[in-house]
Amino acid sequence: MNNKEIALSYLNKGFSVIPLWSPSLLKRKPPKKFTEKLKRKLLKNSQSENPLPEDEIIRKAVIDQCKIPAIWTWTEYQKRQPTKEEVSQWFDEDPDANIAIVTGAVSGIVAFDLDSEYAVEYGEKQGGFPNTVKVKTGKGYHLYMQHPGFEIRNSVNKNLDIDIRADGGYVAAPPSIHGSGRQYEWEEGLSIHEIDPAPCDPWITDYLKNILDKTTKTETRQKGDLKTPQDPPGTRKVLAADQYAELLKNGCVEGMRNDSATKLSGHLFAKGISEFEVWEILSLWNSKNNPPIDYNELRRTFDSVKKLESKNEHKKIDVTKFLDNSEKVITEHEESYIKIPFAGNNLSQLETRMNGGLIGGRFYLLGGIPSASKTMIVNNLADNICVNGQPVLVFSYDDGKTELRYRTFARFNNYTIEDFNQKKLNKDDIRRICLDGTIDKIMKFKYVVEEIIPIEKWGDLIDQIQKLHNKPPVIMIDYLRKLRTENSTADERLRVDNILSNLTGLAKKHNIPVLAISELARDSYKSGQRLSMASFKESGTIEYEASWLGILAAVEEINGEYKLKNNWERIIEQDGNIDLIVFKAKRGTGSTGKIPLKVDRDKMTVSDRIDENKFDSVIKLKKNSIYD
Repeated sequence: MNNKEIALSYLNKGFSVIPLWSPSLLKRKPPKKFTEKLKRKLLKNSQSENPLPEDEIIRKAVIDQCKIPAIWTWTEYQKRQPTKEEVSQWFDEDPDANIAIVTGAVSGIVAFDLDSEYAVEYGEKQGGFPNTVKVKTGKGYHLYMQHPGFEIRNSVNKNLDIDIRADGGYVAAPPSIHGSGRQYEWEEGLSIHEIDPAPCDPWITDYLKNILDKTTKTETRQKGDLKTPQDPPGTRKVLAADQYAELLKNGCVEGMRNDSATKLSGHLFAKGISEFEVWEILSLWNSKNNPPIDYNELRRTFDSVKKLESKNEHKKIDVTKFLDNSEKVITEHEESYIKIPFAGNNLSQLETRMNGGLIGGRFYLLGGIPSASKTMIVNNLADNICVNGQPVLVFSYDDGKTELRYRTFARFNNYTIEDFNQKKLNKDDIRRICLDGTIDKIMKFKYVVEEIIPIEKWGDLIDQIQKLHNKPPVIMIDYLRKLRTENSTADERLRVDNILSNLTGLAKKHNIPVLAISELARDSYKSGQRLSMASFKESGTIEYEASWLGILAAVEEINGEYKLKNNWERIIEQDGNIDLIVFKAKRGTGSTGKIPLKVDRDKMTVSDRIDENKFDSVIKLKKNSIYD
């Protein structure tokens, strides 16, 4: 769907929509006012004693402009929804414009903009947000709630990083692009096409009423200020030292009860008072409120604060833990060093060149030209590792689970891959294969994932597998660019950098090997082309993030350089000869150079190959210095 169709779908759901400026629209036809203002800012910056980079000035200007409606008369759509003709006209003229949903009574929603973990934590302390429409914004989330029926003004709470967009406001909606390049996305299963905005919970209603109270009486209150029924005019602001005493003495009026209950509970816990005493004090305080908070609601608030306070309990840091001693060093060395053998009966030479196996805490990246059997060798490694009783978690986004299964079956039985692809085997044949000892063991240790799961959620999968097998899995990925993270961005380079950083962190955190298949840049496919680390699409970041880098290709070595052979496609297809060139091998992952391999496409097997040239780089091993 294009933006016009998406905007119309929001309109059909009962939301008032308007177009916003987007980075591409701004680039295509920048408004005169914007360009003139930007020129003035750049000029002022250039005359400053400590000028900022021009890119930073421009970036900030673009971000600000992309928050502005792309039509002048948008305010009328705060009171009425646009017609289908109006929406169509806007997006026919500017198909790349962002989409905004006008909040408030006109659309029947209030949007909570949560810009930090503290904002989310505050909501949890109050009792949590209900299951409702949710948008990932890059910095945080937009939560759409049903409009409660009374007027709500837009508000900004800088202390809590919570913004409210209600009557007279709007929010950017998916698939809009933020001025920074990040894309707004619906949280999976929580888009406005899948669920309706939830009604406001009591604490949310109180929060919104408090906003109404503050705006209608035009009083500014700092974070921590508490209103009591007996506050005389002009004394609404209570000194920090006395605010809790006043609150305990006088109770609290509706609109501030939940917020006050949270702060009071946290204050009492921080004083070291037992949870039983805190509950009694809170209950006595609640009896003075007008009206009192419902018992169950008060208990939820109390339990939420108690849980968070227990997490945040201050512990004295023992500085001696930062020192080393011989026992500590030996213990950590023995516990942290993990080596996963993978040779089986087909890859002993490769395993030797890779220091005897895959090393825990290392990130391996494997690239290759087309038809170089990247998936085949990774599947062989996974199967060999599983046969040794080690679990493997495979994220297979290129070939599916069924294809990997048939490749494994062909390798360990008297059938070819085509026998499986053409369904030549009956169910009794398949059952007999599954009962084979080797296949049975692989099926018990090989986890194949086809659905796209953000990397940040992999930790839970790893923990589950570790509980089942008493050891964490080796992770293998086919292939890298299909991965996703929770913090998405429209900038592909930044997106991939984020993926690489997450994978490296995952390997280190769980002390497991992580191996991913990647692509080469297209100009690397030409005959005679020199291959190097720069051949990877991710060249630059990978040189820092990956411990090991290898490329599968048919090459010849000329003056110490590896170049693609002429007719490399025919060589691989007919002879099955392929070379693994290791360009980087750091942190004990082996040695660099060329490793000859042989591919059997019928049996889906990659094996060691004895190279006819004994003086090839496979013999000239480059051992890594500890100073590399």
